Amino acid sequence: MRCLYIICILLAAHLIGTPAGAQKAILVSSTGKFFEFDYVNGTCQTKELTNFCSLNVPGFSAAQYKNKIYYNSGTQLYEADLLNPALCRPLSVFCTGNSMTADKNGTLYWVDGVTLYRLPSGLTQPEILGAMPFVAAGDLMFYGDKLLMAAAPSGGLQNYSLIEVNISSPPNSKLFMETPGYNFFGLMNVSIDCNTNKVYGIAGNGIGGSDFVELDMEARVVLGKLCSITISVYDAASPTESGEVRGVNVNSISIKPQCEGAGLGEIAVAATSASASAKLSFSSNGGASNETGTFSNLTAGNYAIKITSTDGCSKDTFATVKLIERLEVRTATTPDTCGALTGAVTIAPVSNHSGLRYSLENAAYVAGNVFTGLSAGRKSLKVMESNGCVLDTNFIIPTYRPPLPVSNVTVTGATCTVANGSLVLTFANGVNIQGVRIDGGTIQSSGSFSNLSAGDHQLQIITNTCNFDTTINIPLLSTTAPIVTYTSVSPDCGDKNNGSVRINLTGSVNPYTYSLNNSVYSNNNYYTNLSSGTYAVSVKDAQGCIFSGTVVVQPYVSLPITVQSNVTPTDCFNAEGGKATINVQGSESPYFFRIDNRNFLAGQEAKKLLPGNYMVQIRNGNNCLVDSVSVTVAEQNIPGINCDTVYVPSAFTPNADGKNDLLRPVFSNRTTGFIFRVFNRTGQIIFETKEPQKGWNGRFNGIEQPQGVYVWSFMYISSGGRNRTFKGTTLLLR
Repeated sequence: MRCLYIICILLAAHLIGTPAGAQKAILVSSTGKFFEFDYVNGTCQTKELTNFCSLNVPGFSAAQYKNKIYYNSGTQLYEADLLNPALCRPLSVFCTGNSMTADKNGTLYWVDGVTLYRLPSGLTQPEILGAMPFVAAGDLMFYGDKLLMAAAPSGGLQNYSLIEVNISSPPNSKLFMETPGYNFFGLMNVSIDCNTNKVYGIAGNGIGGSDFVELDMEARVVLGKLCSITISVYDAASPTESGEVRGVNVNSISIKPQCEGAGLGEIAVAATSASASAKLSFSSNGGASNETGTFSNLTAGNYAIKITSTDGCSKDTFATVKLIERLEVRTATTPDTCGALTGAVTIAPVSNHSGLRYSLENAAYVAGNVFTGLSAGRKSLKVMESNGCVLDTNFIIPTYRPPLPVSNVTVTGATCTVANGSLVLTFANGVNIQGVRIDGGTIQSSGSFSNLSAGDHQLQIITNTCNFDTTINIPLLSTTAPIVTYTSVSPDCGDKNNGSVRINLTGSVNPYTYSLNNSVYSNNNYYTNLSSGTYAVSVKDAQGCIFSGTVVVQPYVSLPITVQSNVTPTDCFNAEGGKATINVQGSESPYFFRIDNRNFLAGQEAKKLLPGNYMVQIRNGNNCLVDSVSVTVAEQNIPGINCDTVYVPSAFTPNADGKNDLLRPVFSNRTTGFIFRVFNRTGQIIFETKEPQKGWNGRFNGIEQPQGVYVWSFMYISSGGRNRTFKGTTLLLR
């Protein structure tokens, strides 16, 4: 409707989902302010909305759709959100209308003078629908599916009136009812219960206020004044100005029948509510409800549909699912002759159905039951009757090919290198030969072909009814084939390409040339540097005849070996490192082994090995990898072994209880050059000693140090003469 709306969440709850009996709306005053209107206990009540839109711009004409308010101010169109005033925003739409409303889909309509505009939801460019023969005096609203406008006397009108606007053809708009004595600026279509709306016109009362006048839209008469307010109203808006009721509006019911042998039925109900806060649920025959309105897998019968909204409204309707008997058809086919697309099918119904339409090979459905120009083969067919039931079937277009129109064929063979073969065809009597060709060449009338090479050739004979395609073989003239044998040597290692092949030949059509794996023919019959695998061999004689075969170079197979390993663990602290000796016995000596990226002769000792696992590679005298073994070099830390073992406590408690009162290293062997230091958090040395028996008591300059983590370091020379340095941290506890 014409100006609008609303602000706080509490007010939004009133206007989006008003309770039964409420007659609420939003008013726009002549000063551009917004007011909440309510009719309570026989009196009209208004309340100014001071937080309607965070942009705080005045309104003129307005409309409501669900929880959205649309209004113009000057030439700018705005959108407000009843649930959140902060979402109020200008739209990129030019709008100068002096009346406005919204339909049930959220499409805006407004009138500027006599011109009707439409703006579908989400668009920014309004449509100009055309000019009406009437001038807008006030508001627009929907009553049911009719768009009504308050009009001034013009275009043949003697009084102020309501005009039924023809949306598709505005010049054909017509009088709906006269409102003599009332110039309605605003129109209100408000809800009084779930399924009933009332319509009020708002007119100036001549003393700066407005009268609310009730209209009987069915009788098309003015009933009289409901009440008055002291505000001059220019426009009004309500959730039901779209013509929908606040409860449940059934927009459509689509029904799919139960198709015998082809699927169960379905009912789809589309419904809406003018209340933005209401959610709808649907149930059928008292069963479980859903929010989609779709009920599937239904057998034929009557179904009671109940639609319930969360604001307490409901609506009952019904639908009938029909049972459609099984579709049956009969097909009569014509074969496709010689692949010339001469196949055809005629489809005749067997069952009693009307409105049959046909789809061949998933093409669009057509009414015609004859399809021509078909190739041979199986074809898919769908038949749909008037209720939407579909028969999915198929049929076969047979093929027909007459006998080859030849009574005799004479073939002369060709030699290996010279295309000197020939073909002579004698055509059958009574056949209309249009032409003949070989290997896709020029079409000729004669059946004689010469200069043909040995091998298969594609022959095509063309008649006035069919193209015949067949294969003719020109034989190779007799020649003496050589005796070919092969000698192959495997590579001497799995990762080497040093195998070889020798081609041995005995023949009489000299000289012979050779090719391995499609290489250039040459006199060479010995090929080296080959990996294992299968190779193609070709031998060409002096006449150019080629004889082909294959030769296999077998892969290298390593001979068995015996491996023994002897490993010595590392000494204490890896001073000398571990040792490993690998002994190998086999028939491909000498053998070598590789460990720690170093190579050794089998039987040699590998020294200075760090603790860990090693994969040892063993190679033969040809440097061929023949085996791998795993050895482990352990770290020697066995009790009783003379190691430079050192231990520093991770925490100590200098509380004079005789337990853990000192922080000092503990040794398992004699050392020299000992220095032990302790540092505080700033890096300052707070304790130092060169005597292993002394330790730190947790004091610095006689003052107890706070609890916490302290860094220590010490250096010494081991019994083996090695310089050792250790660092770490210890927790002081009190």
